[in-house]
Amino acid sequence: MIGMIRQRSDPRNVAQHLIQQLLRWGCERIYGVIGDGNLYLLDELGNQDQIKYIACRHETDAALMAAAEAKLTGKLAVCTATSGPGIALLLNGLADAWQDRAPVLAVTGQVQRTHIGTGSVQDIDQQLLMQPLAYYSTLVPESQSFPQLLNIAVKTALERGGVAHLSIPKEVWRLPVSEAFYPLPPTPPVPAPPPEDVNRVAARIDQAQRPIILAGRGIKPTGAEALQLAEKIRAPIMVTMPAKSSVPNDHPLFVGGLGQAGTEPSRELLHQADLCIILGATWWPKDYVPPSIPIIQIDAVSENIGRSHPATDWLVGDMSAVLPQLVASVQPKTHPSYFDEIQEKKASWNARIRSEIEDQTEPLSPARAIAELNRWIDPDAIMAVDVGDHTLWLERIFQFRNQELLISGTWRTLGFSLPAGIAAQLANPNRQVVSIAGDGGVAHSIIDLVTAVTYRLPLTLIILNNEAYFMETGRMIVEGLNTLGSRVPNPDYAALARACGAEGYRVEQPEELQTALPQALASDQTSVVDIHCTGPIFPHTKILKG
Repeated sequence: MIGMIRQRSDPRNVAQHLIQQLLRWGCERIYGVIGDGNLYLLDELGNQDQIKYIACRHETDAALMAAAEAKLTGKLAVCTATSGPGIALLLNGLADAWQDRAPVLAVTGQVQRTHIGTGSVQDIDQQLLMQPLAYYSTLVPESQSFPQLLNIAVKTALERGGVAHLSIPKEVWRLPVSEAFYPLPPTPPVPAPPPEDVNRVAARIDQAQRPIILAGRGIKPTGAEALQLAEKIRAPIMVTMPAKSSVPNDHPLFVGGLGQAGTEPSRELLHQADLCIILGATWWPKDYVPPSIPIIQIDAVSENIGRSHPATDWLVGDMSAVLPQLVASVQPKTHPSYFDEIQEKKASWNARIRSEIEDQTEPLSPARAIAELNRWIDPDAIMAVDVGDHTLWLERIFQFRNQELLISGTWRTLGFSLPAGIAAQLANPNRQVVSIAGDGGVAHSIIDLVTAVTYRLPLTLIILNNEAYFMETGRMIVEGLNTLGSRVPNPDYAALARACGAEGYRVEQPEELQTALPQALASDQTSVVDIHCTGPIFPHTKILKG
């Protein structure tokens, strides 16, 4: 068969074929939880040592690990679970991959074929369950079609950027396969826009007197080219959180984030701008942006154009090809008064941030904790960040140098940071990896701290603990609502860490923070720093409309 890799004719079963095919495609790990529906797969994984099986304690965490690995590497990542409750618990983690366009293959066991649709134990229509989240999901009805179905699933996940899913009835794992192996699906090139389109967009940019750039995660790894554009047209550059580590935060034209956790300079400059150039971003928080502004949108994905806001003009193409063309085509701008205004706003903002960090009325504020982390973390660390009030403070205070950021960008699930940190450390054993969570979110995934310890990962988990879901608490307070459900009593996370076999540090005073952070970050063991912070209400807090 053309396009397939011929292999020796030794008989192999579905489980063996899956492992051997994934190995040929460069898979290094499979994240999962054991169950009756995938026992034969685990047996075969245990009989080889080329693909490592990561035994997780919770299916959601397994799927989040796969999502994080795919985001970090850009390659296919794989997770597995059993039927019924197993696949149901995968869904939250797979939704994160779906929303952030991370290529993930989910392989789930299914009840035996004679029980499908009968309502027997753990029987559910898995394809219906996966329908909102997967670009491709199918039942494997028999063994000889499995190689082709696997190939279609992986090709779909890689080409579209998202989730593909195969359900395999438990007895099918052991049935024979005679089909050959497929090569890794090629990555289709993104067509470059024609020169006349680039020139048209460049002419629009040339007409602007106060342009501003909004950069999203689509600029990775073209942050340098994005800066070249900003420098040539003398435009301030603001970023969405996933892109914050792609642009040096100390650059004169960098003005911070956009939205509630964004900076006053970015908000003011956007409202005074006569053009916004959006590079690889779909984030457009309606509560924090002007009601109308001309927008030029540049993205590698055509369906992103105009997705969350109307675009005046656009270019579709790979950033590494489009940005150099655009930089060469636009006319250089000077606008000294505009540049001076940017610097004045930045200086005023930086002074305000320093005062928040040094505020003595807050003995250990989240701002102070983040500033101390900024002091000790490695410049090339990977930072996996959870969702919550601490995320806002991180974006407000932390100054990225060359750190890489992992977040649940669009799905925004609690519990992301610890499993994401585990995946990042497994994929990058020689880099410092730090998971940052709030006390509300970390409870969703803390059981897999045992997994980090089991695999001897030098991961550091930092918990900003204010005994509340404080993002929600703040919104309820400012809106005059009853705060029922927002306050949470917590265990002693430092003691819990030690019970799991990790190092545990409990921090209640600033001087303890200055000792605990460098010790934990330098440790060769899994460590937890439980920082008991105050809970100031974040600026511009409100219940968002969109």
